[in-house]
Amino acid sequence: MQRRELILAAAAEEFDRAGFAAATIAGIARTAGVSQGALHFHFPTKLAMALAVIDEQNVRTFDVVSHTDTSPASALVGASKRIADLLRTDPIVRAGIRLSLERGEFAPATASFYEQWIAGIVDVFRLAIASGELRTDLSAEQLGATVVPYFTWVQLVSDVRTGRADLYPALATMWHVLFSGIADPRHRSRLLAVADEEFGATD
Repeated sequence: MQRRELILAAAAEEFDRAGFAAATIAGIARTAGVSQGALHFHFPTKLAMALAVIDEQNVRTFDVVSHTDTSPASALVGASKRIADLLRTDPIVRAGIRLSLERGEFAPATASFYEQWIAGIVDVFRLAIASGELRTDLSAEQLGATVVPYFTWVQLVSDVRTGRADLYPALATMWHVLFSGIADPRHRSRLLAVADEEFGATD
């Protein structure tokens, strides 16, 4: 298991750096410090490694949404911060996100991930609406199906522009845009302050 995890981490580094097409079995084996035979014992193909990276990325990101926070909207901000932390520090999460958006053969794994992720966010939006934190004509389903892509593209554009160096202020701005439009006036200032506390002030 330790060798498999080592190979998986090396594969993630190569996929994150070069993408699926340019990454090679030889390069992954070299990064992992194992023979190609040892690598193939755990992963018969490069595709199998990529799918394993996506699966592990899913595991690491699914666990960041809290359903027990006394403020459901604050829990959403906190979840986005924890995923942002992973994107900046965890090669497996970075590689999994890159792979999931890169090639057609990853579509089934990618679609399943986003369906589960959206469903989890929808549940928290339901709680936020029921608690009175949010006041909007949009349904929790509409909000979840919109905010997840919004977050995804914010982090992707941040990666392209600055290598995610500006990810935190970009996400603070995202939450300012959202809460300015859908937060109940009684909670708006508090929720904007939560976004600033998590990510730093937008100015």
